[in-house]
Amino acid sequence: MATIWLTSIAERYGAVLDDLAIGIRTCPDELWEESLYPVDPAAVTWTPIDPEGRGFEDEAVAERKRRAQGAVWRTAAHALYYADADLSVLEQDWEPQAPLSLGDEDENVVPPTYSREQLSAYVDYCRRKVDVVFAELTDARAEKPVVVSHRHRGTPVGKMLVVGLVHLQQHTAQLRAYLVTRGVPWTDE
Repeated sequence: MATIWLTSIAERYGAVLDDLAIGIRTCPDELWEESLYPVDPAAVTWTPIDPEGRGFEDEAVAERKRRAQGAVWRTAAHALYYADADLSVLEQDWEPQAPLSLGDEDENVVPPTYSREQLSAYVDYCRRKVDVVFAELTDARAEKPVVVSHRHRGTPVGKMLVVGLVHLQQHTAQLRAYLVTRGVPWTDE
């Protein structure tokens, strides 16, 4: 049976995912690929690659990919990738929900620009995952270490779920601050 602590964490995941969905839905097209922070092309020397490890031969595409590392869509995709991963602490050999791939978060990787629809579907997927994970979770299981294939193996499941929630909440707050300061109304209507 779920305790008040597990129920509270599950409810908070749902609320933050709802908040992220607002940002994904209300972000204007002209801001979708804009970076949340300034990018100085002269200071950026790394070479972006796709999830298969290939570089972008066209320098204009490579420059767009460098700027995309902090884009609205990229921040949302990153937050959802790790929310899914952290909600999967009980699953051996986790893989993200398509269209995201395991390589999306490798160093210097900039995946294809994910659409509003793709990321909205991923929010819905994570919502369902929250329901399943917390319906089956007990305090005893939350004390056990996460599966060995998880990047934080050895960490207690409960702690990892809280850390994952905080990470999701931080990136959602970044998106909210960025969009609201640009005049985008943050509303569920």
